[in-house]
This record gives sequence, C-alpha cells and structure tokens, in this order.
Amino acid sequence: MKRKITSLALATAVFLGSAFTPIAINNVSAATTQQQQISQKDIVIVNGQEKVITITLLNKKKLYSVDQLSQIMAATVKYNSKTKSYEVSKKSGNQVKKIVYKVNSASGVVNGKKVKLSTPTKMIGKTLFVEIDSLVKTLGGDLLVDKNLLITVNGTINLSEKLLIVDGNDKKVKTLSINGKQLYSVQDIAKLYSASTTVNKNNEVLVTKKGKTIKLKLSNKNMVVNNKSVMLKENPIIVKNVVFADLSDLVKAFDGDILPLTNGYFISTTGLVDGDTFNPQWVGNDSVLVMNETETESRSLLLNTSSKKAQFTVNATELKVSPNGKQAIYSDENGYVYLVDLVAKKVNGINLNDDSVKLEFIWSKDSQKVYFLQGDKSEIVSSINVIDGSITKIFEDKLIYKTDLRLSIDGNKLLYVVGKEGTTSLTKGEIPEVDSIDLTDTEQQIYVINLKDAESKAVSVTTTKDNKVFPGFLENGDIVYISADTETDKLPDVKVINTENVVSTLIPNIDIKNLLITSEGKLMILTRESNGYSVIYKWDTVTKKLNKIAQTKLELTSFSVSNDGKTIVATTSGKDGEILVLLKNGKIETLTK
Repeated sequence: MKRKITSLALATAVFLGSAFTPIAINNVSAATTQQQQISQKDIVIVNGQEKVITITLLNKKKLYSVDQLSQIMAATVKYNSKTKSYEVSKKSGNQVKKIVYKVNSASGVVNGKKVKLSTPTKMIGKTLFVEIDSLVKTLGGDLLVDKNLLITVNGTINLSEKLLIVDGNDKKVKTLSINGKQLYSVQDIAKLYSASTTVNKNNEVLVTKKGKTIKLKLSNKNMVVNNKSVMLKENPIIVKNVVFADLSDLVKAFDGDILPLTNGYFISTTGLVDGDTFNPQWVGNDSVLVMNETETESRSLLLNTSSKKAQFTVNATELKVSPNGKQAIYSDENGYVYLVDLVAKKVNGINLNDDSVKLEFIWSKDSQKVYFLQGDKSEIVSSINVIDGSITKIFEDKLIYKTDLRLSIDGNKLLYVVGKEGTTSLTKGEIPEVDSIDLTDTEQQIYVINLKDAESKAVSVTTTKDNKVFPGFLENGDIVYISADTETDKLPDVKVINTENVVSTLIPNIDIKNLLITSEGKLMILTRESNGYSVIYKWDTVTKKLNKIAQTKLELTSFSVSNDGKTIVATTSGKDGEILVLLKNGKIETLTK
C-alpha cells in the first residue's frame, strides 16, 4: 500500500531562470503554493549587463529583494526600528530620492507622499521583497518588460526610430535609448551593408556578408570581426527580437566612417577619402574635383559633397575644371595634354605630340580654349584648342619662370607675375667663378596682356618691391592682389590696380590667408582673426566693406565657392595632410579624413 501524503512542507528554494513552477503534490493547489515563502533567482538586464537577483511570487506577481535592488540602483537601504519600516534612498544632485516600505503593506511613502503599491510587500526570512516598478522609477531609473526585464539606473528606456544620413540619403533606423545612451538596431545597420543577421539560442549575434563576419554576444563588450577581437563601447541588448548596439562600433566593424551632425549622424558606408586632399574646384553645385595624395599614389578625385564618395578617379594631378563644369584638362609628365569628360567620366588625349612643359591651365569663358604657361622655364604664354588640340603661342619674352596666370572676367586680358633675373658678376681668370649677383629691380611684378591687340605685348602694371600674391581680375577689370612686406612684421594689405594702372590699398593691415575671385569676379578673402577664428569675407563694392560669410574655429588654409555662391568647401589640417570640410547654412561638415 502506497503511503499517502496529506501535507507539504516547503523550505526556501533557489532556482535558476526567469520562471518558477512549483510542483503540485496531491491536492495542494498552485494558488496555495504561491503563498508559501519561496524565493528563486531571476535574470535581469541592468544597463545592458546581466544580473542575477532573488525574487518571490505573490499572487502570480514577482517581488524583488529590496537589498539587491538597492545595490543595483546605487541606493542605500536602512531599517528604522522606531517606525518598523525600510527606507531606500539615493542622492541625485542636491536632492535625495526616498521610498519607505513596511512589511506586508500595500502602501508606501514616496518622497514624503503616501502611495498605493500594486502588490503588497513580502518578508521572507530577513529579506524584504517589493515590487520593482515604483522603486526603480522613484530612484530615477526605468524598466521595460521583455524576455528579460530591462532596467536602467538613470533615465528612461525608449524604443523609437532615428534618421541617419547614409551616403547622402535619409534612412530610418530603430533605436533603443537606455541609461542616457542611444543604441541602434544591428539588423537595420546590417541591411545598409546588405548583410544578414541571426541570433542563436546562446544569445550570440552573427552578422555576415561577403568578406565580413561579425560576431557579438548579448551583455558582452567583446566583438569579433573577421576573427579579430574588438572591445565595444556598450553591451549589445536584445529587445522584442531586435539587437541594439553602439552605432560607431557597428559602422567601424564594416570599415565605414561616422560623423556627428546637428541632428543625428552621417554614415559613410565605404569610409571617407583619406590622405592629403587639397585644391578643391567646384563641378556644378554638388561636386568638387580635388587633388589627393597618399603614401602610395597621387590622383584627382571627383567628390560628391552629399554622399562624400569619390565618383571618379583620374591618375593625374593639377587638373583644371572648365567654367561649365563638364570638362577638366591636364598635362602629364611627358607634356602631353589630356581632356577629362567629367560627365561621361572618361579621359582622352587631345595633344600627344607636343612634349613641352605645360603649366597653369586657365579656361576661356566659353570652355573652348585653354591658356597656359609653356616651356622648361615657363617663358611662353600659349593656348590650346580643346576641339582639335592645336597649340598657339600668344607671347614670349626673355623673362623666365612666369607664374599666376589669370584671365579677366570678360576674357580679353591675361595677367601673370614674373621678376627679372639678377645680374651676375664673374671673377677674372681661366676658370671664372661667381663674384656677386646684383638683385636690383628683380622683384616680381604683375604684367598684363591685352588679347585684343593685333600684336601681343606684356605691360608691367606694378613697379613696387613688395611680394604680390594671389593676383586676379575683378568684374570691372581692376586687378587685386595681396601685398606683403617680408622685411617687417606688418600685416599684409589687399591692393587694387585700376584700369589706369593706379595702385591703391583696398583693405589695409589684415591677417589674410587666402584671396579668391569668384567666377563672377567678386572678391572674397580668408583671414585668421585675433580671437582664433578663421573667417571668410566677401567684399561689397558698393559699401566698400567686408561682409562676413562664414566663420569657424578650424584653422582654414584655402577655400572655394560653388557656382551658385551658396556653399563653400575649405581645407584645414588633418592627420595625414589637409582635409576638406563643407561650410553651408552656418554648419560645417567633414568631407575627407
């Protein structure tokens, strides 16, 4: 005869897992069992980290150890023997947040105000068990119920969507805000790279695409990328079957770049162009042609300012973009001339016979002809027809090493800068040596050629001893340049030469770094102010004053203005040389790294 059990004595038991199901023996009901003093272990996720906490069940609702909850929330718990109550408190700034519990009571006191608890407190042995919601929120945290209970010590938990700019396009991505930090959906980021994501039973996250394998583990700060271990900024967390992780960790794992914006982030999926990037020229209003040098190559890139991607690469430097933005021209080390079709993205040779040195290409306004300096010593001013490649000599004299070739806005005049050679005196004897060099009147001067003259000639429009930098024609035909005196500490002036060749000071004593004449013949300058800011100004020909266009704490070295005048790209120092930044609507964006 089998022995009949009519009573049940249950001691305090400990079970692993998030659910506990007591064993019903004979006629003992589940409701009766739940009233027993039974505790068990439960797993909660605190700020992305797994924590084991002791719980009990009362009326099918979980109550949590007040001691362990207080430890999780960085709070203190004290027993007040006079009031026979437990006081949980936490200092937050100048305030102290406090909640008071009594044993087996359905009410509490939160920050001095009596409140009703959804579930009464329960005492098991020496441990008080309380509902978690009111305690966590009173102490400044938040929680979210999922497969595991998520707890944040500070701030709220929110599931939402955020807008990312991905390669210039808007993309919505699911986000989790927890403990004051924003995490992004691993699945959504993986889709940006056409990668797949799986989560196995061991809470391991696998992200794969051709040539890339990324392994993450929930509540673990270690990530493995192609068998290489990487430390994460935050623990990955899963909520409602979506894995969330730090955005920069994910983008870097895919070899991309992330840039902060005013309202979000820009993601470059393939990574920004790196190296020394300089001499930007606008192609339309949304792309620039730049020179780019790395340790292994020198090239020119057509860079889209929205996507920040290189759309076309030319294995040459010193290209010059046409006024219509459709073409560019350059000469290789052999002196041969090539025309770059920036629309079809093709390179064609237009003169592969003349091997003389050709420098400083300047396009005509109709984009049909290009002027340049020719010869080993840049002694000749010539032009090339871009249709048939024929070269025409315009002017030549004995002054060598001409520089700074410029074309007037109306296309009728050219200017350049050149200085006379010094007079050398030799010693007497069979093997004469240099005795002295007379540099009198050898300072560089600005010369002008009138292309309308029947016979081309160069006329000097300056005679002064100062250095003349960044010369150019204004829309009215005047010539401006930076005048610098290397013998003194005086700041440079911006000088102007009118059509009568009279030189005067336009802008005196200014720490100017760059001078630019726009395609419309407007004067713009880049200065370094005493407050440390780089400022770009535009000269107002009516008020005779400088109007501030943009400013930044970055130390800019050069700049270029789009054809519509609304956007500026500039160069500044980076880790591998100069980098390119975009200035638009008062904001600054990095274009290269």
